[in-house]
Parts: sequence; structure tokens; C-alpha cells
Amino acid sequence: MKKLLILLLILVNACTVLAQDTAATRKFVISGYIKDMQMLSLDSSFSNAGWANLVHNRVNVKWKPTGKITAAAEVRSRLFYSKAPDMPAGSVALRAENEYLNMQPVWINTREVVFISNAERLYVDYRTDQLDLRFGRQRINWGMAATWNPNDIFNSYNFLDFDYEERPGVDGAKIKYIPGGAVNLEAAYARTRLRDGNIGAIKLSFNKWNYDFQFISGIYYNKPTLGAGWTGYIGDAGFKGELQYFIAGKDSTGHFNLTLEGDYKFAGEWYVDLGILYNNYGLSKPISQANAVDLNISPKNLMPTKWNLILTTSKQFSPRLSANTTFLFAPGTNLFIFFPFIQYNLITNLDVDLVWQSFFAEVNSNFRGMRHRGFLRAKISF
Repeated sequence: MKKLLILLLILVNACTVLAQDTAATRKFVISGYIKDMQMLSLDSSFSNAGWANLVHNRVNVKWKPTGKITAAAEVRSRLFYSKAPDMPAGSVALRAENEYLNMQPVWINTREVVFISNAERLYVDYRTDQLDLRFGRQRINWGMAATWNPNDIFNSYNFLDFDYEERPGVDGAKIKYIPGGAVNLEAAYARTRLRDGNIGAIKLSFNKWNYDFQFISGIYYNKPTLGAGWTGYIGDAGFKGELQYFIAGKDSTGHFNLTLEGDYKFAGEWYVDLGILYNNYGLSKPISQANAVDLNISPKNLMPTKWNLILTTSKQFSPRLSANTTFLFAPGTNLFIFFPFIQYNLITNLDVDLVWQSFFAEVNSNFRGMRHRGFLRAKISF
């Protein structure tokens, strides 16, 4: 394992040298990071401690041969080691469901050690003043809210996965047309590796009454879907919302997600964000066993519970120190998540984060903890 860490450090240094702005490399932009994260796992009674470690490296390369064409490749590598019974290394997802092509070599795959790489972005982009064409593996992000994005039908993400800032992508194509003013039209298509895994949609966006609006119509896994979203202000407070309806088929029921979100920045660098999510397909009653709450997220199922309330507060205490805390509560199931996050910048390009996640729920008429996890992460950017 030490040899692997040394190789990753050599890669970082090599990329830093390549990224220097010279006449020969000016068309290339190379960036990335390497992270080491220690993970502590505790059971509901804060005992039976388990430990794991994740080394996470990302290298981003962009090539711009002309003013209109950009080619990009981004490779993510993860080395996961664990002996904790509740989070074995072998449980790490080896492939994302929304990636059709397999561009992920698995170097090591055992219960205690997993080492994988993945080409997470690999696309060519052609852009003019009115037209933007992109082909390949990319992120098609149609979400407008901060926490939950019902409109993000191509590649939804889990807000609890804080170590994945870039979020997942898809294999597909996107075209954006900007005729002028505040109106634009976008069409996208993606192929996933799931059965009937086609996603295609069009989006109309425009600005009216100082609000940005969007309307979406498309096909999600061979089923029609319609959506809308907006973002703007009520006074000095931000106000955002998204809704998405997956129309019922012969062998399925209709599925509806709605999120509303408001945020406000107070004096003294205090920031507050309050959101609500309604998932008509989610759980609405207390559960009988802890594993009934499945936090595997999909565009149809942004949370496993029907009603979800979230409050996030954050503050920049100094140029080097910032912190935020998230509280999530799901009425009916009485699911509660406590999620504090502290970040400190030691030196330029070196950050240290301390993160905690505690999960509680009512199980068999007894409100109790389900699990607790702590994370200590160091990140070097280049």
C-alpha cells in the first residue's frame, strides 16, 4: 500500500510540472487533487468501532486547440482499505449505473482492499455564441436547487456523499441553442447500462419577472416525464423550486417529486438554507427494521421517505476556517440525520476536513440511533 501511495504522489508532482504555463503547454490545462480520508464507524450505541481508509486521486485534463473546440478527460482513482464489518471494501460500487461504457479498470478487488480507476469525463465540446454541442461522457446538470434536484433526471446525486464534489456523469450528447436574450433551448440524450436505459429530454429556459424558469419534457427509461423549475428572490431571500412527474405506464404507477428551498445570508457571514422534499413514493410510517431505509438515490427516489425537511447553516469564521451543519428530519418515519462539517485551510492548496454523520430513526416504536460515522480528510490540490 505504501508503494501505491508513493506512485500517486509522483503522479501529482508530474502533473504539476506539466501544468506550468509555457508556450508548448498553453493549450492544455491540467488540474486535480489527491485526498486521504480516515473513516470511523460506530454502531447505534457508539461501540464496536470499525476503521477504514480511502485514498482518492483525480486528474483533469482539458485541451483547447481552437477558441471553439474543447476536449476534456477526467480520471478518478480510489484505493479503499477496510476491516470494518459494516463497511467492507468489497462493497464499494465498481460501476455507476448511469455509465453505459465500461471505462473503469479494477486493479484490486477483495473484501479488504479495492483499487479502481474510472474515466468519469471524456467529451468533445464545440461552442459558438448561439450553439453548444457536447458529445461523450459528461455531466448533464439540469438541477436548480442546492440539496435535492428532481429536474436532474440524467444523473442524480446523493448529498450525503460529500467526498464526490464532481458528481456522476452519463454517456450521451447534449445540444444547447441560445437564440438571443434570456431564452435558450437544450436537448440531451444518454444511454445507461440498465435495461431499457435510455434517457432523452428537452429543456426550455427563460427569464421572466427576475426569475429563471425551466420546463422539461422527455423520456426516462421508456416512460414519459414532465418537469419544471425556478430560481429567484423574495426580498433578499433566495427562493428555488423543482418538480418532476414520471407518468404511469401499464405496469407502473405515477411518480412525483417536489422540492422547495429558501436561503438567506445574514450579517457576520452566517448563511441559512431551508428545504423541503416531497416524494409520493417514499415511506410515511415508522419502520420495523433499520435496513428498511435505503439511501441509494435515483432520479425517481431522491430520498426513501415521503416528507423530508432539511436545514443547513454555515459560516466563514476566517479566511482559513469555515463550518456548516445540516439537520434532516423525515416526518412519519421520524428519520433524523445530523451532519456537521468543518474545513480548515492549513496552507495554500492543502485543506483538512472533519466530518460527522449520525443517523437516527423510529424502529418498532423506539426512536434510536442506527449508525454513526466520522471522517478526517486531507486534500492537496494542484
